[in-house]
Amino acid sequence: MTQGIFAALEHLEERIMSINPKTDTHSGFVAIQRDDGLSVELDERSNNNRYFEFQIDTFPEDDGQAGLSGRKRATIDLRVRYEIPTSYGFLSRMIAEDASNLLDSLKSPDYDYIDTGIINAIPERPTFEAITNATGERVAFILTIPFTLLFLEN
Repeated sequence: MTQGIFAALEHLEERIMSINPKTDTHSGFVAIQRDDGLSVELDERSNNNRYFEFQIDTFPEDDGQAGLSGRKRATIDLRVRYEIPTSYGFLSRMIAEDASNLLDSLKSPDYDYIDTGIINAIPERPTFEAITNATGERVAFILTIPFTLLFLEN
């Protein structure tokens, strides 16, 4: 049993990679920046839909109200890349559909508590931003879903 942030994020990555998208089904979710060495940054990848990463926004802190509790809290950003070569309307609908599925996956109660230590994941409002090239042309979008991760460190 290895509870903690590493096990928790690995479990959530596996859950997201198992999502079957409703639209553009041949481009599934692919986790990058995992534990297996250096790879190209998400913002710099090209020709990829649904490549994703977890970025730690705030490092774990004790979540106990009366001293040390073992329960930790961290803020994580789930970031997913979408390319532009399709119409903006189609792409924005696909992103909205995926955001709904991702929220459901993060909130699903099957966290494998014994092995991961996840108590809860509390998502916030999704946002997306354009990635531009050197000439200012939009080349991709990044969907960001911030969430608070509550977990035990063992």
